[in-house]
Amino acid sequence: MSIASLLTATGRMPLFVLGVCQMNLEAKIALSLLSKIMESRTKLWYLRNIDAFSNLNDEQVRMVDQYSTMREIKKGEMLYLEGSSDKNIYILKKGVVKITRLTPQGREITLDIFKEDPILGEMVFIDSEERNESAEVIEDGLICVMRWGDFDTPIKRMPNHSMQITKMIGLRRCRIENKLLDLLFSTVEQRVAKTLLSLLDDFGIPHKVGYLLKIKFTHKDFAHLIAYTRETVTTTLNKFKAEGIIDYEGKHVVIKSLDGIRTIAG
Repeated sequence: MSIASLLTATGRMPLFVLGVCQMNLEAKIALSLLSKIMESRTKLWYLRNIDAFSNLNDEQVRMVDQYSTMREIKKGEMLYLEGSSDKNIYILKKGVVKITRLTPQGREITLDIFKEDPILGEMVFIDSEERNESAEVIEDGLICVMRWGDFDTPIKRMPNHSMQITKMIGLRRCRIENKLLDLLFSTVEQRVAKTLLSLLDDFGIPHKVGYLLKIKFTHKDFAHLIAYTRETVTTTLNKFKAEGIIDYEGKHVVIKSLDGIRTIAG
């Protein structure tokens, strides 16, 4: 006899059915609790393994964990926009994010590209006004988000860590300033070569004929990195390819002659 017919005949749910329902409910609750525990442990593991938090003890890491939320990020998502009043701190644990800025003429320049571990949106530490740059996800990943007010609370209890973050901000600003100077005083070929070397440091992996950049970049992406037109970038990359300095594997650039790239970069 089916459960429905039993219910119709007796006017009540059979005891064994109630027991099964109770077991299913308990199982769902247990799975939900287990999921939350695993998510919490995963976030703690990520936070402990971030360079910026490497000198924190367990209690301090839990303090950061208490104020942060972890979520997935998707390609094309904007974490924050230039000119916005966003006050969040972003800790990138997985994926790739590019930092961009618009020129007075409205052209986009890519200032930096980050993967795994860096703190993004760090300028709220020293400037509470509008954002002067945008952050866009270019590869799916995982990120921890904290409101500046919440981040400031635990940081004030860790003066040594506060100094470490200040140092990180200074180094990052210096890197961007050096890039902008390069854009002013380098030829287009030097810009492309220096950009390839920079990408090699962060995304290069050994390849049978040299090094493959494990990041998919269009010529338009390169144009944003060196502040030139896409057509000029295409011409330059084609020249490098004809000279046997680079090649392509799908949408990935393969650096065949590291010495050749370094020579051009100067």
